[in-house]
Amino acid sequence: MNRPVQPQPSPNEHYTVSYRPRDTGRIRLLIVVGLLLMAGFVWVYFQPGNRGYGWLYALLTFSVVLKLVRLLHEWYHYWRVVPPVPPHQHTQSYTVDVLTTYCPGEPYEMVLNTLRAIQAIRYPHATYLCDEANDPYLREQCALLGVRHVTRTDRTDAKAGNINNALRQATGDICLVIDPDHIPVPDFLDRVLPYFSDPAVGFVQCVQAYYNQRESLVAFAATEQTYTFYGPMMTAMGNYGTAQAIGANCTFRRAALDSIGGHAPGLAEDMHTAMRLHANGWQSVYVPLPLSYGLVPATLSAYYKQQLKWARGTFELLFVVYPTLFRRFTARQRLHYFTMPLHYLLGLTQLADFLVPIGALLLLKLPLQLDLLVFAVAYVPLLTMAFLIRQYAQRWLIEDHEPGFHLLGGILSGGTWWVYVLGLVYTIFRIEVPYLPTPKDDKPRNNLALVLPNLLMAGLTLCAIAFSVYHYGRFALNNGFSRFMIGFGLVNVLLLAGNVLIGQEVWLSRLQTLLRRLTFRLPLIRSVRIQGWHLRYGLYSRLRLLAFPLFLLLVPATMGLVAYTHRKINDRLPHDVRYATTQPFYYGVRSMGQSADSLLPAVLPFPDRMIRPQSLRWTPGQTITTPVWSNLPNQLPLLYLEPALTNQTGALNQFLTAIIAGRYDADLQRIFQSLTVYGRPVLVSFAPEFDNARHPWGTTQPATLTLYARAWRHITLLGQARVPTISWVWCPAQSSTIIAHYPGDDVVDWLGLAIRDPSPRTDGVARSFAAQYQQPHKTVRLHTSYDIRQKPILLTQLGQQVSPAQRRAWLIDALDIIDERYPEIRGMLLSPDQIQALKPTASAMNRLVKKE
Repeated sequence: MNRPVQPQPSPNEHYTVSYRPRDTGRIRLLIVVGLLLMAGFVWVYFQPGNRGYGWLYALLTFSVVLKLVRLLHEWYHYWRVVPPVPPHQHTQSYTVDVLTTYCPGEPYEMVLNTLRAIQAIRYPHATYLCDEANDPYLREQCALLGVRHVTRTDRTDAKAGNINNALRQATGDICLVIDPDHIPVPDFLDRVLPYFSDPAVGFVQCVQAYYNQRESLVAFAATEQTYTFYGPMMTAMGNYGTAQAIGANCTFRRAALDSIGGHAPGLAEDMHTAMRLHANGWQSVYVPLPLSYGLVPATLSAYYKQQLKWARGTFELLFVVYPTLFRRFTARQRLHYFTMPLHYLLGLTQLADFLVPIGALLLLKLPLQLDLLVFAVAYVPLLTMAFLIRQYAQRWLIEDHEPGFHLLGGILSGGTWWVYVLGLVYTIFRIEVPYLPTPKDDKPRNNLALVLPNLLMAGLTLCAIAFSVYHYGRFALNNGFSRFMIGFGLVNVLLLAGNVLIGQEVWLSRLQTLLRRLTFRLPLIRSVRIQGWHLRYGLYSRLRLLAFPLFLLLVPATMGLVAYTHRKINDRLPHDVRYATTQPFYYGVRSMGQSADSLLPAVLPFPDRMIRPQSLRWTPGQTITTPVWSNLPNQLPLLYLEPALTNQTGALNQFLTAIIAGRYDADLQRIFQSLTVYGRPVLVSFAPEFDNARHPWGTTQPATLTLYARAWRHITLLGQARVPTISWVWCPAQSSTIIAHYPGDDVVDWLGLAIRDPSPRTDGVARSFAAQYQQPHKTVRLHTSYDIRQKPILLTQLGQQVSPAQRRAWLIDALDIIDERYPEIRGMLLSPDQIQALKPTASAMNRLVKKE
């Protein structure tokens, strides 16, 4: 690696990319609108009726709440992003000690390069190398460079103990701690010392920048993760009095360090030190300038080690140190040190995001019972506003190359979920993590063990998708909610696959080398890459400039979308009820009349999910009875076309033959015209239970049943051509008819099944619903047509041979079984007596009605 020897000085004018004083007011307006959108989303999300399936809802809610907290934490810092004004040129002189460390195994070249850069700092100072190894070679080099070599035999407290050991010999007023991989600029101290003219300032922190971000994808992604933190976030922390100490390049007042007993120990020793200094009343300053350049982890192994150490260290501070210092913090410091460690709860958030689609697809359950359009109206404007606010805040980024979407950093962070979870588990169970410096010279490798958690999670997600599609078939593919979960799962798979790819460092290194050679040798590729670079950064620049105008467009767009959704939801039932899995669970009373209009809503307050059966008498040679439409809105009519015939085979055959020949098309056209004028979804069934000889139109003759199948096809095809809002419900009474006389997938939208208990058992105990439903369920599942297995089922009757006292228990058991085992059942018709029996408790029915 080519290490910079002496970076150029870094004047202010090179580093505030596009900030103007008026930007503070504008971003505050964006944040206020963002808060209103967040409040709207929270109001919609937490409506009691929107709660989904148990633990899936809990997982999703946990993830949503943490994401909202992180967004609030971000906006809180964007509220006051004002770069500090440097004090006037100070005349006070300070004695300064500059300390760097060395641990066994770190590259000599790196340490010596840092020592030479420290010695090149212009302001007078003394340089110390805190050598944990008492290395003879480094001791010799320190003598040649004029650096004071300090070592120790008691190596307690890791880095903090090493620095404190040197502080016993150092006597300066100011102490600058530089990591051994960092190269300070020559004017480093000239930029930070003026802030110490305020005697209350305990430490001054500057930007931690890197010079190896192009070394690998890991390095590039890890660097992207720091841009927002060291730009607007830390700038605001400086204004709030909560600037965070970063151990790589922090400058301390020696009196401040002495007041807390020196550098505080721990895996996150810099944050621990800042906490104790703030608790002691010392103030902090942030200088948004890159005054030193260091190494970011360039391999997945080095990155994971660093993140595990930081996660374990910050959780330790939150659980152990924070409560002891709480009373001594200011209000802003209390908030700061509580929310900062929550960043590492990203691991649990990401884990929840992985498990939600897996559980939803395996169980065909929804975590949230919310219309997708309503969810989109509540969530998309908030997501868009969060994006615009972040783009606008990029005006406060530090260096010109930093603006962007930072997708690679987000992908790497999402794939580090298991490391963050491990850090939390280690903290809870008090498992120690040794303090090891982040590897500085780690070699690239194709990682398998490190990507295994992501590989396994991606495989589990794909298996859940495959299982859902195979097991539930059209109920998964035709269900908008299931498709959404499949999409959610595929996005997770892409994120996980990206991390698996990032872990193949040798292959990526070879690809990078090949690309560099091609760029050097082929002018076309070089030109394309240059144009791509200009296009990319041009887009970032335009987004920063257009974020506020886009916000002005977002507000009326959101209002219009809300108005459209309100009208859409309250207008009518969806037209496409033939795929009932995209709709709520429907219910109705078998004999609907004036007295029944108020019966169901008294038990279940869902009037837009009610099926209203109605029989239309069809006497050959006469007009079919005209439907009577309900005055109640959003009802789903179920029209039974019932032939007025005797069950004499001859008359029935003549009637069916005439239908097939088209002689009754005019009668059918009139009824179809009525349905067209109605213009809303309608369920229609011709000759329900046509294979039940107890009906006037019923028969068990195979030849007549064949005619019925042909007549059904003729009627439905005629209706499909003229009335797209009809969903056809085929209602056989016998399981054998489903096998022998099925009219075809193209002319059947729903199956209507009557579940009857023909006679009580000899022991007087009624057969359960599962026992009664077993035969038709098995018949459908084993049918030669695959599509019939995916048809939604309407239970047109729930028969039971039980006493009135046992009726409610039987029904509740049936509803529970339907909810748990039979997702294909999407509606049912109950008798008035059954509805009355359910009145005392409608919890089981409510679960079904809310099942989507």
